[in-house]
Amino acid sequence: MRPRRGTDDATHEAESFIGIPNRPLEGDLIASLMRRHEVAAERLIGWLRVAIGICVILTVLVADRLLLQWTGVTLDLFQHNAWLASLGFLATGAASIALAVPQRWRHGFSYLFMVLDVGLVLVIAYLAVHDRGLPGNALPSAPIVWAAPLILAVGALRYDVKVQLCAIALLALGLVGIAVALDHRLVLEPGTEEVPWYRLFSMPVNVMRFSLILLAGAATAFGIVRSRRLLTSAVKDAVGRASLSRFLPAEIAPRVAAGDAALRRGRRQRAVIVFVDIRDSTGMAEGMDPERLSLFFTAFRTRILTCVRRHHGFVDKFIGDGALILFGVPDEGGDDAVRALAFAHDLARIVEDWNATRELPHTVRIGIGIHVGEVFCGIVGDDERMEFTVLGDAVNVASRLEQATKRYGEMILASGAAVEGSSDRSAWREVGREPLAGRKESISIFAPVRLPQPAAGDAAAPPGHF
Repeated sequence: MRPRRGTDDATHEAESFIGIPNRPLEGDLIASLMRRHEVAAERLIGWLRVAIGICVILTVLVADRLLLQWTGVTLDLFQHNAWLASLGFLATGAASIALAVPQRWRHGFSYLFMVLDVGLVLVIAYLAVHDRGLPGNALPSAPIVWAAPLILAVGALRYDVKVQLCAIALLALGLVGIAVALDHRLVLEPGTEEVPWYRLFSMPVNVMRFSLILLAGAATAFGIVRSRRLLTSAVKDAVGRASLSRFLPAEIAPRVAAGDAALRRGRRQRAVIVFVDIRDSTGMAEGMDPERLSLFFTAFRTRILTCVRRHHGFVDKFIGDGALILFGVPDEGGDDAVRALAFAHDLARIVEDWNATRELPHTVRIGIGIHVGEVFCGIVGDDERMEFTVLGDAVNVASRLEQATKRYGEMILASGAAVEGSSDRSAWREVGREPLAGRKESISIFAPVRLPQPAAGDAAAPPGHF
């Protein structure tokens, strides 16, 4: 017995189908996006370096002035290190801003500036502790050390996890190296028993601080990975939707992209089928040059599309000088036939208005056939070439009704099944009953009692001229 396919299988099938674009296209788009982002991100990081440099020196200057005013103590040594840090950040910031343009930027610059950022923090931290003759335990007391999480957070703007991991590793090795070089002790012994806070700089507490910095860096790295995955997924989805839109009608593509696997596999449903065709298009084409003929068909199709949208149907496909139009697909409605019949009347009026403008060398005459029935609708073809289509006897009947408009001398013909859905049966008259070509059973054929006349000031046709 064949196992029943679950929802997960259907969703996976839809997702596989959406992924029809080739991988090189997605890869090129992602690479292009990341290239532009890398340059823009480094420019932003450059300005942040400048802001950090200004903030460092202003903070120390203000603190020194206030401390001198309140206590008479100066921060000369702190100012020295602050000036070094400030000038270092300002210099690297200015350099990165100057280089962060597409013509000059190279990916290796990201590693260079990352090393400069982390190196500056480590050098200033070493000087801050060494110049005071303190052991490595005092490393967390250096204010510049707490710029490390900021450096890691700013580095995450690059969305380059390799650069970020290198920054974390370099920072970790640097801090451990400074602590060892400055004789970090297991427990920092106080100079006097009256100093109660010395245990805050013992090894276990410093290890905790060190771990928290590394965890902060790891969090930024995971954030970069997640952001890149979301970007890749968004690009794939966008490319997939764009590709589907090239093959499928605009009303169908979003449903398929959203995971409607039933449309991919195909299904049977009731639908209203409308065929529209220009009569004697060959004779009209003989009197037009190719450019004018192209403009004519473009104008005709534009009018059809405008009218179809007004009545909430959709054009399944244009076939030469005609069109196959559907109502009730992909979702059936109780007024599908009403809208299809109203569309036929509206299009007939639009064509009459078009002819009244006398823009064309020949009068445009059309035939419209309408039928209701069960059809198979779905997507056929492979990933290289696919299309949405409707198949079934109902499609053939609508096509035969359109062809029969020539014999009956009517612009619109509808089957009895279509007219049954009309909101006004008295507006239709039976003009015949016959088995159309390819069928054994006869069907009732109806035509409008009268076509509606254009109302005053009614702008039925779309703007523009042929």
